[in-house]
Amino acid sequence: MKSSPLFVFLAAVLIAGCNNAPLESGVSRSLALERAAHIGNVRYELTFHLPEDKAEQVQGTEILTFSLDSRREVLLDFREGTDNIKSLRINGKEVPVNWEAEHLRLGKLPAGENTIETDFIPGNQALNRNDGYMYTLLVPALARTVFPCFDQPDLKAVFSLKLDIPEKWVAVSDGGLLSESISGGRKTLAFNDTKPISTYLFSFVAGEWSVAEDTVDGIPLHLYYRETDPQKVAQIPEVFSQVASAIRWMEDYTAIPFPFEKYDFVAIPGYQFGGMEHPGAVQFTDRRIFLNPDPSVDQLLSRSDLIAHETAHMWFGDAVTMQWFDDVWTKEVFANWFAAQITGPRFPEVDTPLSDFKKFNIPAYEEDRTEGTNAIKRSLENLSDAGLIYGNIVYDKAPVVMGMLAERMGPEAFRTGLREYLAKFLYSNADWNDLIAILDRHTPEDLEAWSHSWVTEKGMPQYSADSNGNVLQHDPWDRGLEWPQDVDVTNIGGVRLLNLSGKGYGFFEHDALSLNYAMEHIMDFERPIERISILANLYENHLDGRLPALRLANFLAGFAAAETEPLLVSTALSYLSSLAYQGGPSQRSEIEKLFETLSRNISLGQEQSAAFKSLTGFFSDPDLAEELYRVWKEQKPWIGVKLSETDYTSLAFQLAIRLPERSESILREQRARISGADRIREFDFLKPSVSPDKAVRDSVFRALLQPENRRVEPWAESALEYLNHPLRQAQALDYILPALEALQDVQRTGDIFFPKKWVAATLHGHSSPEADAIVDSFLESHTDYPPLLKDKILQAAAHGRRH
Repeated sequence: MKSSPLFVFLAAVLIAGCNNAPLESGVSRSLALERAAHIGNVRYELTFHLPEDKAEQVQGTEILTFSLDSRREVLLDFREGTDNIKSLRINGKEVPVNWEAEHLRLGKLPAGENTIETDFIPGNQALNRNDGYMYTLLVPALARTVFPCFDQPDLKAVFSLKLDIPEKWVAVSDGGLLSESISGGRKTLAFNDTKPISTYLFSFVAGEWSVAEDTVDGIPLHLYYRETDPQKVAQIPEVFSQVASAIRWMEDYTAIPFPFEKYDFVAIPGYQFGGMEHPGAVQFTDRRIFLNPDPSVDQLLSRSDLIAHETAHMWFGDAVTMQWFDDVWTKEVFANWFAAQITGPRFPEVDTPLSDFKKFNIPAYEEDRTEGTNAIKRSLENLSDAGLIYGNIVYDKAPVVMGMLAERMGPEAFRTGLREYLAKFLYSNADWNDLIAILDRHTPEDLEAWSHSWVTEKGMPQYSADSNGNVLQHDPWDRGLEWPQDVDVTNIGGVRLLNLSGKGYGFFEHDALSLNYAMEHIMDFERPIERISILANLYENHLDGRLPALRLANFLAGFAAAETEPLLVSTALSYLSSLAYQGGPSQRSEIEKLFETLSRNISLGQEQSAAFKSLTGFFSDPDLAEELYRVWKEQKPWIGVKLSETDYTSLAFQLAIRLPERSESILREQRARISGADRIREFDFLKPSVSPDKAVRDSVFRALLQPENRRVEPWAESALEYLNHPLRQAQALDYILPALEALQDVQRTGDIFFPKKWVAATLHGHSSPEADAIVDSFLESHTDYPPLLKDKILQAAAHGRRH
């Protein structure tokens, strides 16, 4: 909803007139509106002293300048408390620190320019300090944990940064390097002023990094990395090529040159996201940049998509930013939608409709089918909850919907509208209403009605065909909502199959005859998009109780063995793996046999290795355990299977669970095989979580309840998965309730994706009625539980069920 002048006025009266009233922690919508209406010309001059020892405190100084349109009360956001502010000067005058509810009260300041100077100690949460390196990650509203600021996206600012670091370290930030000096074993780096950016986009990375540089298609590029495997480092030229290609594609589409000073990027071990679009200092997880030897098509596409996604953000998200995080989807939708357009031409051998359906529709259904589904655009009253807005609906359903919009408008009208939008709001902020207003001028379509159904309401339509072949639409939430879209019906073999084109989005109900026909004749459909649409329909109808699990499992195994399209094989294997985790021991045992057969089938090509890795996650047969032990011990996988060092490490953890009497020797030997200090640290962190001693595992779980022990979130997630392994689920029931009780603290102290991952890692290995009862009891006894967080529980708890 676009802010009205009246609403801004009322917010201003509320805040300015109640200076002594208790403050709301976080960054409330009313506070943000009031500040955005009266504050401008914001500039931060920041200096940080970074010790080499992560146990020593980081020190910071700040000079903040901004202008006010009238005399008024001003609040700065700073979560860390009074003790972390060492001095405070307002317009040259030393003043006492007045900190309340995560804010610094500055009192009434005069109209015109004001200067705030502080010496402070940053909080550690968003500094991500590790042995030998650190990086800031401030999205969505964690800048206020690092330095006092106006931590809201629509108060963009110019940032000036200096870093005092150990001499052997290097550093990168949003601005280019301005100067460097060395003295007394320390190095001082000064960086150029940035373009106006939001606080969540400010970033720096420092530590011991290798640096690769090149100029590709006239674009200078720098990659900071810690990877030591020569085979992986050799991939850097291809990574540079993909970055440059994405930049040129976006420049051509938008008619706007690259909008920032430079494109440096960092491949970070143990990184909690896929990537983050800090302009000039983009961050990536190293595991999706440096791929294992002989990567699958899925992995190659994933890397290209990730690079293109973060590059598209330079225009959509960084140069033009949402006003408030209720519209965060407007940056993510374009990043993912454009990523698909950029990646497609780089992989001409891949069927684009098939690839798009797999990367968007299937993960979107995973959340949209659950009781925890949500609208693409959600209301948000405080930025402390902004991280909970993110999810598959934003990242995956939204691009499907945007594709519908582009098709309704036509590609040229759509591009013209987007170019107008970018030109109008460059280096500024906009909301969904601003975009729709511009696009509406370029199409006769009723975009407001279309937007209401697809963007502002939750859930997806359900479809069926009547005896005359008419398509019937139903709102599963009984609101009478109608979604405008065309759904195709294929009459064949005396049955009706819905949405074979894959263009529709929703749940497509099929009767038993249609499901049987689809399974028996799937290979008769030549187009890959038709076959993946059939796979999705079969799986969704299974979840709706229309197709028995083992019937579907046997079909999927047979299909995977016969199919030649790698993306379709991997889709079938993914569905088959999901079935293994949904059922009890008997169902899991039958699916284990299917996976073992597939894992020995060399005709699967690269997907044979994927089948093997899936099998190692849930197998229970003692004879198979001995055979896989020999594979690990001799490092001689089955013919056709290819395993990397990280694969052998995962196999060692799985064997330690199945072979408790050999657990210690297996893990000791595997540790000696590992190359790279960062991978050894990860191994040491995870090792206790697979211990045969439940007391040790209990101690690991108790440790994870403390925020300082889950700062490397991917490691914490993996540890929680091992603790709740399907073969130990009976012993792990005691972990479920405390994990749910800790979720609000996990949200407060973690990054945006971690609450959902925390719950999913806890519940994924459980398939018992007892586990379901614990979750249900928790929700029933917490009737006032925060709705955004409750949705994450409902999404994670829904494996094997539909709303």
